[in-house]
Formats: sequence, structure tokens, C-alpha cells
Amino acid sequence: MGAVVFRLALLLVVVLGSLSDLAEWPASVKIGTLLALNSTAGHTGMVAIQMAVEDINIRNSSFLNGTKLEIITANSNCSAFQGAASAMRLFEQNVVAIAGPQASVVAHFVAHMAAATQVPLVSASATDPTLSEYQFPFFLRLARSDRMQMEAVAGIISVYGWREVVAIYSDDDYGTNGIDTLGDALVGFGASIVFKAALDPAIDRTGISKILAGVAQMGTRIFVVHLQPAMGLTLFSEAYLLRMLDKGYVWIATEAIISTLDTIYLDSNYVQATQGVIGTRSYVPKSPQLEAFATRWKKIAEEEGSGLIYSQYNAYDLYAYDSIWMIAYAVRKFLLNRGNFSFVSPTGFQANSGGGSDLAKLKILLEGQALLEDFLETSFEGVSGLVQLDKRGDPSDSAFQIVNMVGKGLRTVGYWTNATGCSTVEPGTNGSIKSDEQKLEDVIWPGGAVRVPRGWMVPKNGRPLVIGVPNKQGYKEFVDTALGPDNATVFHGFCIDVFQAALSYLPYTVPYSFQLYGNGTSTPSYDELVQKVVNKEYDAVVGDITITTKRAKIVDFTQPYTTSGLVVVVPLKKGATNHAWAFMRPFTPAMWFTTGAFFLFTGVVMWLLEHKKNRDFRGRPKKQVVTTLWFSFSTLFFAQREDVKSTLGRAVLIIWLFVVLIINSSYTASLTSILTVQQLMPTIQNIAGLVASNVPIGYQAGSFVEEYLLQLNVPRDRLVPLDSLSAYTAALQKGPKSGGVGAIVDELPYVQLFLSSECDFTIAGQQFTKSGWGFAFQKGSQLAIDMSTAILTLAENGELQRIHDTWLNGYDCGSQKVQIDSNELGLGTFWGLFLITGTASIICLFVYYTKMLLRYRRILKAQKEECSSPDNSIQDNSRRSSSFLRSFVTYVEESEVPKKHRNSSLKKKEGGGTGSSRREEDRSPDNNGGCSSSEAT
Repeated sequence: MGAVVFRLALLLVVVLGSLSDLAEWPASVKIGTLLALNSTAGHTGMVAIQMAVEDINIRNSSFLNGTKLEIITANSNCSAFQGAASAMRLFEQNVVAIAGPQASVVAHFVAHMAAATQVPLVSASATDPTLSEYQFPFFLRLARSDRMQMEAVAGIISVYGWREVVAIYSDDDYGTNGIDTLGDALVGFGASIVFKAALDPAIDRTGISKILAGVAQMGTRIFVVHLQPAMGLTLFSEAYLLRMLDKGYVWIATEAIISTLDTIYLDSNYVQATQGVIGTRSYVPKSPQLEAFATRWKKIAEEEGSGLIYSQYNAYDLYAYDSIWMIAYAVRKFLLNRGNFSFVSPTGFQANSGGGSDLAKLKILLEGQALLEDFLETSFEGVSGLVQLDKRGDPSDSAFQIVNMVGKGLRTVGYWTNATGCSTVEPGTNGSIKSDEQKLEDVIWPGGAVRVPRGWMVPKNGRPLVIGVPNKQGYKEFVDTALGPDNATVFHGFCIDVFQAALSYLPYTVPYSFQLYGNGTSTPSYDELVQKVVNKEYDAVVGDITITTKRAKIVDFTQPYTTSGLVVVVPLKKGATNHAWAFMRPFTPAMWFTTGAFFLFTGVVMWLLEHKKNRDFRGRPKKQVVTTLWFSFSTLFFAQREDVKSTLGRAVLIIWLFVVLIINSSYTASLTSILTVQQLMPTIQNIAGLVASNVPIGYQAGSFVEEYLLQLNVPRDRLVPLDSLSAYTAALQKGPKSGGVGAIVDELPYVQLFLSSECDFTIAGQQFTKSGWGFAFQKGSQLAIDMSTAILTLAENGELQRIHDTWLNGYDCGSQKVQIDSNELGLGTFWGLFLITGTASIICLFVYYTKMLLRYRRILKAQKEECSSPDNSIQDNSRRSSSFLRSFVTYVEESEVPKKHRNSSLKKKEGGGTGSSRREEDRSPDNNGGCSSSEAT
């Protein structure tokens, strides 16, 4: 009974405590709204806020235990000054939170006031990325920051491989800061903003048209538009009139504009002007809450009859609705845990502010920091998805739809998240995409194009490209000039023809003009010529420009249109082929030594395999040595007089004969080449020999060869610059002893041209670097990419080779031009053959001696059973144990006489045969290893 009374008392205390808490909750909590009510976005945002207030105060009145949200509305008119004034009136009425501001420019002013009064701001549409900085601790937002949105835009640009972008934006905090983050995001993908067109917020149609006409003169055709909806639609209308929505153009719009395109009430002129535009908008997952919101929104639009305003909602309206619910969640948590709100006047405001200004008199929310923490800890499922903020007050997750304007509405072509980048997989589904598989669905581009635009072209009314051309004394086959009609300079040559042929394969016309670099009497520095492209004195350089690492770091080269590489040119000398030891030259010393060693090795193997059964390999030791050597070396001529009896011996011999055949054939071919074909030899064999010598080295003046040779530790005083092919000939003919050079290092195309008419010189060794010639353009130039594609087309259809044959004669000085690294065949050519014959010989020996060992053990076993007795068993076992190896060697070395020879020997013994046959019988296997000699007697 007492327990029941205690429980009832406890329940009464809990109920009374709850009623006491409920009694302490205020009847209402003041919340401010700061929107541009004269704008469409502000008007629809206010409708969403009123829907949320109605849900909290009426439909879910128990959510705040009967406390009502009292909404105080203020109009910012998208003006920073008016927004600040309206916000101050809200702060004066002791609001605990403000839904807004709507515009970023207003948010910057009001956020400072919020920090001073410690009243949280919850914005549904201010996207300026700088508002996330720590100097605005009381600024919160549900809208996705422009930092995340611009990363999504950069992801789109990366998917299609574009490298240059023109940014068009409003010249205020909203536009400038957003475009700055776009530039940072593009750097990570190797792209950049090449031009920024900032529009004054008060600009008219004429001003917009002039700016568009200016950017149309540029080669870049990728435009990113970051403007407010009204100005953005005006921009597209003017761009359409300037035919900038035709094929080849790409327009990417951000969410502020995209959110206005998906409406059936959009003006038909704007629909036509935005066809093919792509852009990003916040991703809102489907949910029951969203379906209920859409139903109520449509009903409100029908009841009020304002279809133009209410018939369509966007993500910002959803964020406005959820912002009121976020405030309600935070207020509820605060009232449950911390009690009521209180405001205090700032202490000493007159001394600090220098007077009694209204701004200095604003009261401070004493529990503002605690309320802010409640906001940051709030998490719920709203109509826009999961509503949850990070420590900076931004949404904790960000996802965007990538949409394409086609017909009268937007179609989704992909999604972007900071985890997967661009993909066709909807966030939150079970699908996944790898980071290296970023892609989008097919897009309908401006002008109805389905092929991805190049993103760059040369405008017809743009200035011609200024192209630098090297002007030097020699090598006119590569670049040359002549006077044409009207005394105009005409450029021609191999490099010029390749460049002009490649231009003909571009899908657009490129106006250009050549400009000579150099005085024509000496070779200019090619590094300085390339540097002029970096300094933008030239748009490109065309000529015999070698692609090097140093140059590739500062300019963009096209695909190489001819291969190149450094070679050594030296005079020819008569080869010393008639000396007494010329026959030794086909093989290296190591090859000669290895071949001789294997001849001896094979002979020893054959003796081991044959000497037991083959009488040709038996006899006195001197005779066996001679026979082994004779047999081994006679395999060169296939004239062995000794027969091979064993199967293993025949296997070894067949493999060895094959090896000898290959060696013999190679020796004959090499010796023939040395004695007949190779009559002329270079004075220096290769680059290694040239560097190790002390002879002067010639090189083409102005080329990179000098720097390359210095890197090989060649002293500078050994290097001699030469200006022309005739200088090459004179320097080589003089030689190092007469003030000339011992060799010339130059690129292969020049050397081929030189040797086509000079047959007293040759290339020593092989090409020792790999490179090519290309056309140099400014870093990031789209023309370099298109020209590379054109050069590949020239190579594939054979036109590049035709141009080469037209200007550069073949390398045709006959058999004298032999590139020589070494005249001798080394061990590396034949080590496989030696490995095969050596392995086969070792295997055959192993098999042979294994069989001998097994046979010998059987013989010992049989003799042991026949001759064993109790008296001598211990003695015999001891003797056999100590001399097993000796007796086995004796057994292997003995001759194995066939049966017919054995019968013949017995007959000779019975008839008093000769001593030699008796000795042969005594050494037979039957007597060896049998009973002791005393027992046998």
C-alpha cells in the first residue's frame, strides 16, 4: 500500500513539474523576416514562410507547447542600406532570430549587426561564400554556398575537357566572390578564367550588348553566367540577338538563373534565348514532406489566383520553409533546456559609440550564444531533405542537379556531389560511380548541336595571329622566304608547308601573319624565340623548333610533325680489313673464350658417356685425351671418325652440332660483311667515344645542343658553333689538327639533309636522344590542341610524308653510310644456345651416373649373397664399406665388353692366349668386387 502511494506521489510531482514548465513557456516568440518583398523570389519566399508558420502555430501547435511564432516582416528591397535599416527595426523589437536576408549584399551588413546583438540569421538564399567566414558567427544558411556550386560548375568543365572560360557576373559581393571561388576550383582541373566581364547592377540592355560584343571577339566560347535572375534573362536575350546562342557556344548558368527557367510561365522570348543552356541547381530528393508541400502550394496558387507568382516553387522556397522549422526546432530545444529569452542593453554604449546612436542602443540577446549552439545541433528531415548545419553554419552535405534547357523546361543530365564529382547516378541511391568515370548524359547544346563544342575558335573579325619564324643563314629547306607579287614576302619550306597544311584541316579559319626573327646572317637563339611567345610578343612560333623539357614548361607544343634526335657526324676512313688478324674480328674476346670452353666441355661429356662401352674412347690416357680433343673440335666439320654408341651421347651430340651450326653460320656472315661490305668506317664509333676523346665538337649555332653537351661534362672550349651546312663540310675536312672539328653533333633532320649531298661523312653509332619538332603556342592555347589533331590527320593520310619527300632528299650515299655501334658479335647474342647445350649435357651426365650407380649396387648385392660366410663376413663388410667409392669409380672406368667379345676372350684363355687378353679378363666386372683373391685361387 505504501509503495502504491509513493508511486502516485511521484507521478503527481512529475505532472506538476511539467505543468510548471509549460506555464513558464512564453505565449509567443518574436521572429523577424528580412526579404525583398518587391521581387518574385522574395514574394514566393514569404508564401513559404507563412506556410511554415501556419504549420507550427496551428497544425502542430503542441510542437512548442502552445507557444506561437510571432512573425515581424521587413522589406530589404535588395538594397544594402535599406536592408540594414529594416534589420535595425527588427532588432529593436527583440526578435530572437531572423529568417533572411535574401540577398548576399544585404547579408554582409546585417551579419555584423547580428554578431553585435547575438541574434542568429537563417538565410534561405544568400550564397556568397565569404559569409561562411568566422567573422560572421551568427550567420546561418540553408542555401548551398557558391563555393560548392562553383566546384560543381568546374566539374562540368572538367568532364568536357575545356581549358578556357569567360565569366560574366554582377559587380557586387554576390557575383565577385562567387567567380573568385570558380577560378580557384578551375585551377584544380587545369582550366582557368581567361576573361572576367563584371556587369554593374544598374546596367541596361545597351550596356550588356556592348559587353557581349566585346567578349565575342575572343576565341573562348565557354561562358559561365553568375547573375541575378532578371539581369541573367536580359543577358541571354541580348546574346541570342548577337547570334551567340549558335553552334559552337557553351553557356553555363548558376542556380539563381536556372531556378527561373523551369516554369511554364516563362516568357517565350526567354525560352528561345536559353535553349541549350546548361547549369546547376540544388538537388532536392523526393519525399512525402515534399509531396505534401507541393500539394499545398498548388492549392494556395489556385485560391489566390496569382499563377504567375505561385504556380512554381524552387529550392529557395523550400529552404525558406525549412528555415522557419529550423528556428522552431532551436527555440523548442532552448526553452526545454534553458528557459526563457532575455535581452540586455549594452553597458557603456555612450562612451564606446561616442553618442546615443540607434545602432549603439540595440539590445543584446543574453542567451544568443546558447541559442546558436542549439541551431548548430539541430537536425531534421525537411521538405528540402536533411536539414543539418556544419560548424560554419553551412549545410553539412551539398548536392546539385546538372540540367539542360530543352524545349519549355529543364531536363536532368547528371548530378554533382563533392564525393563523386559529376555522374549520372542520383545521390542517395544504391548506384555508385568511380572518380575516374565522371560523365553526363547527352546534352542538347545551343543551336541544337549534339556534338560537344570545342569551346574555342578564332573569330573572323579578330586580329590575325602574329607567328614568329626563325631567320638564319642556312637550312633553307626548312624555312625560307622569297619575294612574291607586289614585293610581298612569301614563306615556304618544309616547316611552313606542314603548318599551312594543318591549318586547312581546322574547322575554322585562322588569320595569321608571319614575322621573321633573326638577321639572316647568323642563327638566332631558339630559346629566346620561344620566350617571345611567353612574353606574348608572338602568338606562336613555326619552324624547326625542337620540343625540349625546358621549353615545354613555358609554352604548349603541338603533336610532333617529324621525329628528331641527336646523332654524331664524323668523317669516314678506310677500314683496316686486310691485316693478319682480321679473321678474329667477327667475335668478341669473351665470345671466343666461351666457345673454346664449350668445345672442351662437350668433349669431356662425350668421353664420360662413351668410354665404358665405346672402344674408340678407351686406351692409354694420352690416347684418350687426344681422342677427346679431336672428337670435340672435329664437330666443326662434321667429320668425326669415332662412332657414338650410347643414346645419351647421341642426344648431347645432336644439340651440340646444332649450336656449332649457328655459331659457324654467324661467324661466316660477320666475316664476310667485314671483309667485303664494310670498307669505310667512322673515325669515332659513338657519342661515348666522342665525349671521352679530346677532339673539338661542332654544333649548330643557336640550338639546344650546346647546353646538352655541357650537361655531358664536355668542356666549353671543345664546342665550336657552326652556322650552315657548308661550314659543317669545311670544319670536318680540316679536322681537329687543322683548326676544324673531329665530329659534329646535330639533330637527325639536319644531318640527313647534310649527308644527302656529302658522301665523305657518316653517322657514328645510333641516335642517342628521342625528340621531335613541333609548333609552339602560348600556354593553354586551344589552337595547339586543334593543330595537334590536324597534324595527326596529315600523318594518317600520307600528306605529311609527301611534304617531307618534297623538301628533304633521301639519305642516299649508298652502302658507305653504315651506322656502326660495334662490328663484333658478343656473348649476349649466343648465351641462350650455350645455356641449352650446357643444361642438356649436365642432365645427360646425371642420368648416366644414376643408372651406373643402380647397376653397381645390384652387382654388389648379388656378390654378397654368393660369397658371404660367417668367417669372413665382418672382414668383407668392413672392406667393402671403406672402398665403396673407389670400387664404384673402378667399375665405371672399366670397359663393358659385349657378350661375343667375352666368349672370344675365354677361348683365347683356354688355348693359352696372350697376356693381353688375360689381363682384360682379370679386369672384368665378374672378378672385381667378388670374393677375395685367396678364395678365388
